[in-house]
Amino acid sequence: MKTLLKDDLLLVVLLYLLAISPVLYFWEAFQSITMIGCSVLLLTKIKRTSLKINTFNLPFISAAVLFSGVCLWYFSSKSINLLANTLLLFAIPLCSRYLYQSQTFLKHKTRILLSFCGSVGLLSLYTIVFYLIDIPNHNFNWYFARFNIENHLHIHGTYFSLWISIALLILTNTWITNTAKNTIKKVFYSFSCLIFVASLLIVNSRMMLYSMLFLGVLLYYFYAIKSNQLVFSKKMVVILFISFCAILMLSQRYWDDVVYLFENKLASSSRYTINYCSLQTITDSFLLGTNPNLLQNQLNSCYDRYGFSELSKENINSHNQYLDYFLKGGILLFVAFVMILFTKLRLAYQKQNYLYFSVTLLFCFAFITENILVRQYGIYCYFLCDILLLGAIVPNKSHNTNEIEES
Repeated sequence: MKTLLKDDLLLVVLLYLLAISPVLYFWEAFQSITMIGCSVLLLTKIKRTSLKINTFNLPFISAAVLFSGVCLWYFSSKSINLLANTLLLFAIPLCSRYLYQSQTFLKHKTRILLSFCGSVGLLSLYTIVFYLIDIPNHNFNWYFARFNIENHLHIHGTYFSLWISIALLILTNTWITNTAKNTIKKVFYSFSCLIFVASLLIVNSRMMLYSMLFLGVLLYYFYAIKSNQLVFSKKMVVILFISFCAILMLSQRYWDDVVYLFENKLASSSRYTINYCSLQTITDSFLLGTNPNLLQNQLNSCYDRYGFSELSKENINSHNQYLDYFLKGGILLFVAFVMILFTKLRLAYQKQNYLYFSVTLLFCFAFITENILVRQYGIYCYFLCDILLLGAIVPNKSHNTNEIEES
């Protein structure tokens, strides 16, 4: 019993370290070590009686087996890293169910989530200060501002925006579900949300902003209309919505998008070429997948064929996580990956776990425009969210719903 307690405490400490790692983003080894440590401890909690394939874990196991098979079949120096990432993304998260059997974890769960929010908040505050100091250089040009921020922080804006969005969703959920709403906490939550929204607008990742706008409306429906947990007038919601849209339209990027559509420049779009070449490579492989070691060369050849040599020089990938898995593992891996997301959304909605539902939906949107799970910054936040939240929606036939929620 004492050994189990020590293991739980050590795991909770590692989860705290993992949650605060965004503020140490420049030290990627720190994130790697903490993810490995959490994984090892979680694996020790696996019980032989629970090693059964069911409709819940089948998509996870299928994706892990299929992608591991691809890595081993086309084995190279990169395969070891890919196999490790496969475990982090598809296998280890299944162990989250054991965390929800630990009172030690349940006691610290909210504080771990808020630690992540605090870490991302500090990074967001630093970004805002840098943006203000950098005004003479970017002169409120959103392209230059983001370029300068990315070069200064050495982190892709989409990944940073994803961290901020997840932190904003967690903070909003905590604010809404917190019964002790004193003035100090309201001020803290309001200021923190303002920091997150301001940094999102500064980094200006279009997909993340559109996604958060949609999720904001969806969460308002869940909490204000369906659950009656929020007291907001419709007039206030309309004003916030119009204000948010007005701010978006002030950005040069969105005006360019509108002009781009009216001028019908789709044929000369680099994004169009990337998607077309990805689909072409998929069909060339007869939907069975491509050697990951040769994939980029095939994409580069296609880019050159259509006059986009700058894409091949920069080794631009598919910029779509769904296409990336389709390219590497064929239709089977693609279906397994989509089924994982569908399973999460279905169960989270059934159990009214709106936080995990919104976080999963945010990832679904992010996967459309970026290969989120090919870089550690993306793997980290996906892994963290699954470890901390997936266990709450795992079906358990030996317990009823109330017992699961109370545990």
